[in-house]
Amino acid sequence: MSESGLRERKKFATKEALGRAALDLAVERGLDAVTAEAIAEVADVSTRTFHNYFSCKEDAVLFELEKSAQQLVETFRGRSVDEPVLDSLEVVQVEFVESAAGLERMIAVTRLMAAHPALIAQHVAANDSTSQAMLAEIGRRSGTDPNTDLYPRLVFHTTSAIALAVIEQHLNAGADTASSRQALVDAIRTAYAQLKTGLPQPNRVTVI
Repeated sequence: MSESGLRERKKFATKEALGRAALDLAVERGLDAVTAEAIAEVADVSTRTFHNYFSCKEDAVLFELEKSAQQLVETFRGRSVDEPVLDSLEVVQVEFVESAAGLERMIAVTRLMAAHPALIAQHVAANDSTSQAMLAEIGRRSGTDPNTDLYPRLVFHTTSAIALAVIEQHLNAGADTASSRQALVDAIRTAYAQLKTGLPQPNRVTVI
């Protein structure tokens, strides 16, 4: 490995360590009690080093989601272009849940976002470049332009909502760890099956 490649790996490892420390502290103490100084101390770096990687503690806490989103984009790019877009995105999400070592941490971040809605806006802002990359890939595969056609944004936001809805359902059921990984996979597949059929309204018995 070249010297520059090794240097980039070390930088990413430091960023990961800071992200882990921030999330662990937020879960343990609550987000409001976490400081940049505390995160740096746990990660065994200086506060100045922390600020070289993250502008604030919220960005550090959200790093797991940022990393996961980037992984999803790369996996999506690797799927066959002959595969329907929704089929590709379903496989990408299922494979992520089945193999992601950081799934429990991603669920922990989602719980924090539910308790601190401001984190949602922070996540959207911090994740803009990754979102644009996903939109561009959806556009390339579907022969549409994300700047002028509605389709890429509809697909992107709908499938992103599937991931969020599945995790929220998982948390509401009291399963706050990745122990029910198969249940998450089944829920994703169910959600995509409903989406592909036009998301019909479920038949419910009317209670009078």
